[in-house]
Amino acid sequence: MKPITASLTVAVALTAWAPASFAQRQSAVGPGNIPLSASGTTYGVDMTGSATTGTLVVGTVGGPETDIFTNNTALAITPLAVSTDASNQSSILFNSSSTVYGGIGTILPGGPVFLNISGATANSTVNFLGGVYATTIDVTGTGTMNFNNGGFNDGATNFGADGTVSLAPNTTLIGALTTTAGADTGTLNLGNASELNGAAGGAIGLKAINVLGGSNLAGGSATISGAVDAYAINLGTNTLNIGGALTLANMTPSRVINTTIASQSVYGNIRVSGSTSLGPTLSVLVAVPAGALINVGLQFNIVASNSAQSGTSGSVVTVQDPTNPLYKFAPFPLAGTALGLVEIIAVSTPLQAPLTPTPGNPIPPTQPIAAPLVPILVNLPPTPGVTSVITAINSLTTAPAVDNAIAQLAPSTAAMAAPLVAFQGSREFQNLISARLQNTVCSDINNRQATLDAAAACQGVEPKAGWWLKGFGYEGDQSAQHGYSAYQSTIVGTMVGFDTPIDANTRVGIGLGYAHTGISQKSGIASSTDSSTYQATAYVGHDIGPWFMDADLAFGWNDYTGRRQISLPGVSLSPHANYDGQQYSAFAITGYNFYAGTVTFTPLASLQYTKVNLASYHETGAGDVGLNVKSQSYNFLESGLGARISDNLHYGALTYVPDLHAKWLHELNNPSISQSAAFAAASSSYFSTPGMKPPADTFDIGAGLTLLSCACTARTWSIEAVYDHYFSAGGASADQGMLRYTHTF
Repeated sequence: MKPITASLTVAVALTAWAPASFAQRQSAVGPGNIPLSASGTTYGVDMTGSATTGTLVVGTVGGPETDIFTNNTALAITPLAVSTDASNQSSILFNSSSTVYGGIGTILPGGPVFLNISGATANSTVNFLGGVYATTIDVTGTGTMNFNNGGFNDGATNFGADGTVSLAPNTTLIGALTTTAGADTGTLNLGNASELNGAAGGAIGLKAINVLGGSNLAGGSATISGAVDAYAINLGTNTLNIGGALTLANMTPSRVINTTIASQSVYGNIRVSGSTSLGPTLSVLVAVPAGALINVGLQFNIVASNSAQSGTSGSVVTVQDPTNPLYKFAPFPLAGTALGLVEIIAVSTPLQAPLTPTPGNPIPPTQPIAAPLVPILVNLPPTPGVTSVITAINSLTTAPAVDNAIAQLAPSTAAMAAPLVAFQGSREFQNLISARLQNTVCSDINNRQATLDAAAACQGVEPKAGWWLKGFGYEGDQSAQHGYSAYQSTIVGTMVGFDTPIDANTRVGIGLGYAHTGISQKSGIASSTDSSTYQATAYVGHDIGPWFMDADLAFGWNDYTGRRQISLPGVSLSPHANYDGQQYSAFAITGYNFYAGTVTFTPLASLQYTKVNLASYHETGAGDVGLNVKSQSYNFLESGLGARISDNLHYGALTYVPDLHAKWLHELNNPSISQSAAFAAASSSYFSTPGMKPPADTFDIGAGLTLLSCACTARTWSIEAVYDHYFSAGGASADQGMLRYTHTF
């Protein structure tokens, strides 16, 4: 059936062209130069009687593109674009660019074939869309000659100048490829599955051989069946198979191999059947595409034998990394090649950048955070989630970018700040208790700031108990520290309390409080931690004349919600977690009131101990690069020294008490915040992330105003408003506002 089909095809083609189409073809008869006519451009050319000198001249040098057989865009096999009546009699000279829509000559052994085909003058391109059959093919200029038929072509090819020959995918050119233009001239491009069936480079070497096609997922291949001599071989991710010997750059120092390494199995390489002559030195330039996953220690045979290894020993290989300076490869072994085997090994990837800061360059602030994660990441199982993150990191080209990317995988700034902000929140609740005990209504036995006149006027009216309600707002600001971004914290809370005197000098009470805390990263990748705090406090206040001492014990329960972002090239994840925590506090403050008329001056000293616990938690929303964080516990011990000055101003039945105050807070036990975490991926080891260290010293300055009803009754009230500003040398500052309402009966 196949012969019948072929015959029918030929018959149909002949019918389509006969007789009118054949009649319109150009007939080039006899020796000498015969210009391509308009008829030949459209319908093709038949050459006869050429007598070895008959030459079809196509176009003019520097002129417009002149095509042949444009009426055959379907690329029918017959008739030929240019035919000849006898082998080795006719030639074609391409002076300009041209596209030939069909074959030139007929395949051997039957023929007939052309004597010579030449072209590819400067700035011109000749495209052969059908088979080309000639005894010789000459690239006469610096232009390009493309064999695009996807099948066989035949002709010994030579570069007479520094031009280019390209074989399209699945295209074969039979015959040697040489250069007579001098060493380091002529470029051969090989498409995927193409073949030069012969030697390449001759005795002096081509300028370059480029293997094209393939991708970062699957490399292609091309073949040169004979010996190869070239100055440069550019592989991409492809394999060049050489059936003979390989000589690089005719033993001159300028030889180079360019390879792209996309993975452990997809990389550019040369496989040689003969021996390999490398010379004393060789340069291998490595490109690593974005998205590649290359681990340290992987070895790559760039040049190797298909059979028994044979070739130059001791050639010193220099490896350069032009596309990503954070990838480093080294020759293996360092001493030089063994029998022509060119092998390199990956010694560093962008992922390792935090481990080896570049001398002389500033260390990025996030480097201490990123470095502990590197050995964990490189040993994680290559799950899709892990691989996508590592390949994204390895696409980065600067150390700071890598450090910042890896730091995103660690616990967030907001999460690291949560224990410290919890301690600051407990301090705010202590301030509410202290404000209650140190500022009561006029006739209260704990009123340390009432005037002597007011106290005398209300003798005999002793309150039995008091309800009070307080609210506060706190806004903190922490500058960047130890690689962590600046963050902002807000705490809004309230407390309701009840207390009663148990003797003439002592009052006891309880307070129940609630606060909502928000911590948010101020710059860079977003992260936040919110918490709800429920606190119970038992307190006592004791006075002996102008001296007083107050103390309390408190327990708080915290419900946390943490969110962060991981934003890498091609990767966007939103890990989040819910967990809880507790805080235990003990607080004591003492002071002495010095009275001068209506003015009261009070030096103060305080001590606060707070234990903050956070439960372990597991992130969701990030797959294998989510975190499993261990529980945490921190002990804070803070002393305070300060003073307050106030005055009592009367207007009608009301008393106004303005005050100014200042305090120095010093951390006697100042824990560094850190977290121990592991990735959710199986077999991940735990790593420790260093965090912020609270400032050792904090200063508080503030002012307040209290409005009191001083009627001589057992039921009196007061309203107090206070503003405080905290600041420290560690880049932390905060503003606090408090509003209090107290009612006694």
